[in-house]
Amino acid sequence: MLHTAGLADRLRELHELGSDPELERFPDSQELLLVLLHADRTAGQLTQPEHQPVNVLGEAAVLRTKLWQYLRELADAKQLRAIEDGRDAGVPWDHFADALCVTSKQGAYQRARRLKAEQLREPGEWRTPEVATSHERRALTEERAERARITEQVRRFPLAVRIARMLLDQRDGLVVSGMSQYWLEEIEDTIDDRTTATERANFTGFIESFVRNILQLSQETGRQAATTADAQHALERATDFTLHQRPVIPRRDDRT
Repeated sequence: MLHTAGLADRLRELHELGSDPELERFPDSQELLLVLLHADRTAGQLTQPEHQPVNVLGEAAVLRTKLWQYLRELADAKQLRAIEDGRDAGVPWDHFADALCVTSKQGAYQRARRLKAEQLREPGEWRTPEVATSHERRALTEERAERARITEQVRRFPLAVRIARMLLDQRDGLVVSGMSQYWLEEIEDTIDDRTTATERANFTGFIESFVRNILQLSQETGRQAATTADAQHALERATDFTLHQRPVIPRRDDRT
């Protein structure tokens, strides 16, 4: 977040160094638009003081540029929000034409798309409607993937709970440390309060994270991950759940 008040304070200091003839009328740092309007109006009257290493006029110009850019981006975001609020309220595109200084509903639509693109673009991307469309498609794809993940993990949740209870019952026979211990504690703390689909999907993922970390710990230390037959059985069930049942598979009865 840009610290605009600090930059405005520095701009005032530069105007003081540059002998701004209206310095006593320099606006408060919180009034950013007024600060910039004052700086623009008096910029041509500033002078470079002798024996001053700072390029007063140059630094002031850079600060004005930076602050105007901030206001432009802020205004774009606020304007887009106003357009979206109007569209949500049923306002047709042609009613925005005059407000956006265009001559048609197509122009208003394209202007809104460009504003959207500016909000979504990554550094180095052009500000075009195509950029907005690309980001929207990507977001839609990610949203669909997340819904599919939740649906699949919720389907697996009842089995995940049974396996989790087996692991907790045999925890004394499991060799855990670091992240494997963390995930086992997370399983214990959350097993009885998973009510929403997202919570159940995430809990199913806890089992998978535990398995990956306990197997990694075993590989790194050269020690067995389980020290009793019952703990080994519980871990095998959890490993099978993680490694072999992760893809979408036909529903089947689990009688264990």
